[in-house]
Amino acid sequence: MSNYATEIIVLEAGNVYTPTFIRTDRRRAANEPTSLGKIQIGDTQQYGNTLGPIFKVEFADLTSANTATHIKVWGLSNDDTNAPLYPIVYLLSTRTIIDVYLKKFIFCDSLGNEVDESGNYSIFGYKRNSMPISY
Repeated sequence: MSNYATEIIVLEAGNVYTPTFIRTDRRRAANEPTSLGKIQIGDTQQYGNTLGPIFKVEFADLTSANTATHIKVWGLSNDDTNAPLYPIVYLLSTRTIIDVYLKKFIFCDSLGNEVDESGNYSIFGYKRNSMPISY
């Protein structure tokens, strides 16, 4: 897999960045199945301009995180029971980049309980121009 990005976006904790099918077929009723549609990155809105999913997350600045001790990161196939907790101390030790198709992330304590950090951080997502064949 090549390691380039065509867009870098600012990520916010709690937002869902999952590729979501948006129905565009106007020939059928809303309750009828269809394959006509598009994929957007985000469950409620499109995040960024490019159509590909977030494939890399950079934790650029976490020094202002006051109450959280960990960050819980979900890949596209993770559920709540198996998403890993990354200690913020580890993420501060180096310029940390995680290669993952991102679903979402939250700030939390060591038990995984969500903590509000209100934008006191800089976390960036890397996107490509197109959707991969498989992810």
